[in-house]
Amino acid sequence: MTTFDYKSYGNNINPQNLVIFLHGYKSSMEDISPEAALLSSISPQTLVITPQSPKVHPRNQMRYWYDISEFDTEHKRHNPQTPLSEIVQIYNAAGEQLAQEANRINRFIYEIQQQYHVADQKTFIVGFSQGAMLALYTALSRDNKLGGCFVISGLVAGKDKLEQDINSYPEIYLFHGLKDDVVLPKTIDFSADWLKKHNIDFKLETFENLDHKIDNQELAKIAEIINE
Repeated sequence: MTTFDYKSYGNNINPQNLVIFLHGYKSSMEDISPEAALLSSISPQTLVITPQSPKVHPRNQMRYWYDISEFDTEHKRHNPQTPLSEIVQIYNAAGEQLAQEANRINRFIYEIQQQYHVADQKTFIVGFSQGAMLALYTALSRDNKLGGCFVISGLVAGKDKLEQDINSYPEIYLFHGLKDDVVLPKTIDFSADWLKKHNIDFKLETFENLDHKIDNQELAKIAEIINE
C-alpha cells in the first residue's frame, strides 16, 4: 500500500520516465486527469502518477496539501494591492506544513520508483498552484536529485524553512501566466531571485494571456524536456 491514493496514466510496463503530478488547492487527482492523460500521450515512454491529498477541509470539503487559509483569513494573497513582502510572508508561514508534506511525497516517490524500477534522473515532479509549491519544496529537500521539477503557477513557499532543508539541486522550470489572479504574477521575480540567491539552476517562461490554469503549451514543453 502506498502513502497516497493515486491514478496512473501512460506506459506502466517498463516506463523509461516517471512523472509525479501534484494537483492544486481545492482540487483532486480527478481534476487534473485530462492534463495527466495528455502529458502521458505526448511522452509515450512516460508513466504519469497523480497522488491525491487525503486532507479535506471540514468547512468546504475541498482537498488541500497545506492549509494556507490558516495564515490568510482575508485572502490578501490574491489582492493585487497587497505588498509583495506580505504575500511572501503569508506563504512563508506554511513552511512547517510544507516540510512535513514534502517528506510524505518523497516517501511516495520512492515507493513508485521501486515499483516501476525508475531511477532518480528519470523521475520528474510537476505541480500546479499549491501542488507546484509543494513540488518545489519536495524536489529541493529530497536526498537525491530528480531529473527536474516543473512549477506551474506557483512560487517559493515556506522559504525560511526550505532554506534550512535544501539537500538537492535539480533543474527547476517555472511556468506562469501573466493574467494569473490567484498566484499573482508579481511573485515571479521573488521566486527567481530566491532561486538565484541559493545557486539553484532554473528556467522561467511566462505566458502573456494565461490565467490560473494549466495550458497545453506548458504540457508540451514539459514533454519536450522529459523526452530529451
